[in-house]
Amino acid sequence: MLREARPTWFPLIALGAAGILFALFAVNLLTLSEITSSRTRIARTRETQANLSLIRASLVDAEAGQRGFLLTGDPTYLEPFEAAAVSLPVSLSEAMRLRAGDPSQQSRIAELDRLAMKKMDELRRTIDLFRSGQTATALAIVRTNEGRSVLDDARRLIVELRAREDKRLEERTEASRRNLDVAMWIDGGAGFGLLVLGFVLFMINRDIVRRVVLEDELREAARVQQQFIGILGHDLRNPLQAISMNSTLLQQQEELSAGQSQVVRRIASSTERMSRMVNQLLDMARARLAGGIPVERKPETNLSEVVDAVVEELRAGHPEARLALEAPINVQGSWDPDRMAQVVSNLVANAILYGDGSVEVRLRSADGFAFLEVQNRGRPIPAELLPRIFEPFRRGARETRAQGLGLGLFITERIVAAHGGKIDVRSGAEETKFSISLPLQ
Repeated sequence: MLREARPTWFPLIALGAAGILFALFAVNLLTLSEITSSRTRIARTRETQANLSLIRASLVDAEAGQRGFLLTGDPTYLEPFEAAAVSLPVSLSEAMRLRAGDPSQQSRIAELDRLAMKKMDELRRTIDLFRSGQTATALAIVRTNEGRSVLDDARRLIVELRAREDKRLEERTEASRRNLDVAMWIDGGAGFGLLVLGFVLFMINRDIVRRVVLEDELREAARVQQQFIGILGHDLRNPLQAISMNSTLLQQQEELSAGQSQVVRRIASSTERMSRMVNQLLDMARARLAGGIPVERKPETNLSEVVDAVVEELRAGHPEARLALEAPINVQGSWDPDRMAQVVSNLVANAILYGDGSVEVRLRSADGFAFLEVQNRGRPIPAELLPRIFEPFRRGARETRAQGLGLGLFITERIVAAHGGKIDVRSGAEETKFSISLPLQ
């Protein structure tokens, strides 16, 4: 009976297999068609992102050109501004075209158009005033920071637009990837089921082997990291403890002069602060810098005392420098004193290193904010570096004298941001000034 059934069942099985293969082919074709259409949408999204980056760069270049012209009077600085005046309307119009059919994005682009034109009008007004000899009026407009506020609003809007485009790109890329995976699996299952199964098993086995190797490497890396942390803590704490103990013993000596006692107190204070910084370094290493630089706020921290202590330390370390401090007796707020000392130390040390040796430090408070300024004279920071001065591995000038990795200003900006504040820099032929604003609470 079985031998007689074979001729009857085999054609039916063949027809069923052919039907399944045809259905799989149709599904695969539809999936590939969807992938092809997604590529067009992805390309448009990427084009929109590139266009937004071009708009942002044009605004920043225009402002940089205006600042350079106002500082030097050299009309060659206006080339970026003039180029932006031509390219911005085109770029904004292109952005509106690319987002046709998306009312939400078009509304944001329209607002960006308004802000961009407002910024360009402000830049053009100051340039015209400067050209007409009204330099003071032009600079007064710049000092109002109205233009910076407009530019900041435009940047935030561009960030929102890019975030939306990034999300859209991620969704479309993920959809295309899923569709491609489905198409590959359907196509593979239609003709080469066993081969695909074997290949998948091989890939799974290879991934498992790789995962085992990676887990072993991660465990080894974690072990080495823990050893490094332990060695670092031990090797740094021991000499610091020795310095601290010796400074304590020296403080107990009665035959020390007043000047010597003051030096010993400075050593003890610096050692104590260094110990706290080592502990914070170890905490950051264990946390792998998760969440940014940690700060421990202490209510009623007197920033004047922090600034004064750091300036005194730097005076002792750089006797050739001329450090001038202008600060009230009491500027209290909720800050991390060690981190703020690190900020002041970074800025003043940079001013000593890159300036002519004369540094002015000013501290004041008003309207619920503390304002710290560090100013030096000497070679200015190149204009092309100013927009990126707070990025890691950036240095302002005279790189042959710099021995570090260029992380000081990056860390300083991150500490200020962690306190809810802002830092700004202006550099010209006359002076270089870093300005910090911090909320008192």
